[in-house]
Amino acid sequence: MSLGKKNKKALKPSIHFEVVAKHVMNTPETLVAESLQGLCYAHPHLRWMEKEKDIKTMASEQVTLISGGGSGHEPGYTGMVGKGGLAANVCGPLFASPSASQVMAAIEQVQSPHGTLVIVMNYTGDCLHFGLAVERARAKGIKVDLVAVGDDVSVGRSKGDKVGRRGMAATACVIKLAGALAARGASLESIHQHVMSAIDHSATLAVAFDHCHLPGSRSSARLGSDELELGMGIHNETGYLKTKMMPAKEMVGKMMRMLTDDQDLDRAYLQLEKGDSVVVLVNNLGGMPWVELNLVVKETVDWVLQQQLSLERVYVGSFVTSLNMPGFSISLLVVKDEEVLSLLDHKVALSGWPAAAARSFSVDIKEDQQTSPRLPPPVALQVVEPNLLEAVIRGAAHAVIQAEPEITYYDTVLGDGDCGQTLKTAASTILTRLPSYPLQSTPGTLLAMAETIESSVGGTSCAIYCIFLNALASGLLKKPSWVSAAQYALQALMTYTKARVGDRTLMDTLCPFIDGLSHHSLEEAVRLAQAGAERTRVMSARLGRSSYLSDEQVLAAHVPDAGAYGLAELLKGMAEAIKMF
Repeated sequence: MSLGKKNKKALKPSIHFEVVAKHVMNTPETLVAESLQGLCYAHPHLRWMEKEKDIKTMASEQVTLISGGGSGHEPGYTGMVGKGGLAANVCGPLFASPSASQVMAAIEQVQSPHGTLVIVMNYTGDCLHFGLAVERARAKGIKVDLVAVGDDVSVGRSKGDKVGRRGMAATACVIKLAGALAARGASLESIHQHVMSAIDHSATLAVAFDHCHLPGSRSSARLGSDELELGMGIHNETGYLKTKMMPAKEMVGKMMRMLTDDQDLDRAYLQLEKGDSVVVLVNNLGGMPWVELNLVVKETVDWVLQQQLSLERVYVGSFVTSLNMPGFSISLLVVKDEEVLSLLDHKVALSGWPAAAARSFSVDIKEDQQTSPRLPPPVALQVVEPNLLEAVIRGAAHAVIQAEPEITYYDTVLGDGDCGQTLKTAASTILTRLPSYPLQSTPGTLLAMAETIESSVGGTSCAIYCIFLNALASGLLKKPSWVSAAQYALQALMTYTKARVGDRTLMDTLCPFIDGLSHHSLEEAVRLAQAGAERTRVMSARLGRSSYLSDEQVLAAHVPDAGAYGLAELLKGMAEAIKMF
């Protein structure tokens, strides 16, 4: 059932200004209650208690568990209610503790003759309100105990001597362990002992790239565009350090060193040696894209393995969020007893715990490469002298790499911004693999280039280039000249795409180029290709991502199609290489 916050000097102060943030809600006052109703609709094993007296008694033959705190951290511990988890979660307003009377109602309704354990994160409001309810319950003869989870290493001993560490995402692991113990019939005293041990062997550190925005609030502290904040709390509490943005590997490495540095007497909460068993939990703070969160997982695992630690389990997901905060936290749990792994693996029906949670860890993530024997490329006449072919490929690739900023800019204005990087990656990979290409066979080289592009990048432009190159290789085996082979390849490409001249795509470059080869010199064909790309500035988009925008938006931007411009630069680089050879 569900019932419906020190810091060291920053490099520079946060920018404060008024914003009108967008939230899906009816009113800020009803958001929590209505959100809980939706959660219960989606998960029928949950029941929502609007008022204390309406809750149904949960008969139990085991120790019951209760957690709770302010809302805004979903799934938080509403997601840990169910079989093998919590009996109840008490939800306060956004970022504010529930009242003691709410907590008391939950304790009364789920009390067990075996006892009830209340698990909260170590924040003053939660400790006071839940603590008051626990004392009231004890006064009524209810067997109940309370533990406050503190796992945040950003709060050092010198600052947290009295209040202790703040509660963070390791609380999810603590509840999972306690839930499994309770389901197996453990006593209240035993569960309490295991929970305290897990807390002592846990550590968490968060990083955020901006503050979150509280619904109903009009102001928000913002980080600079090139800043991140280490040690940020889940209620917008300022972290202990602001610093410049850095690559993922460096960022994760810095965080992991802080989590494990036993020389930092202020924050050395974990004592680790080579070979020690650890569990990793990577938590999304609310606004982190999965493609980036998975990169964090990769860098975290790599770091742990490099330190020669025994990585037992990896959990990733949204466990304890902070509304829409862009950032993540990393938690480490040192495993001193193999029973911990068994408890983590205990099967549950909880909406907030991964349904496919890992029950082991393996570094073997790559599929075995059992490829079929390749047929040798067809023997072809030496259409192009190998040194010239290599020069042409290098010229085209370098031209694309040099043009990447402009391509990216054009694609950012009207697309998704990835065209420039896609072409640059393909070109760079081609240059890397060029020494292995069969330059004595032009068709073989074209096929190798297509395979390189397909294996290094994705997207629409990848498919178009690969189809054309494969068809061009085939055309060179069937047609008497480069021109007729190119015409053959263009016709083949047109059977797979509806794009034509005038649709604002790379076809506005490719078609004039091939047509120009039929009637003019290479230099003139390139000029026609460039003119075609330039004309896309004044075209309405009929295909591609910009076709979803209004004609007014596309025409007002007055930029060429990124794919058309990129191909024009490629052809220009190719022609210049031929001219200089």
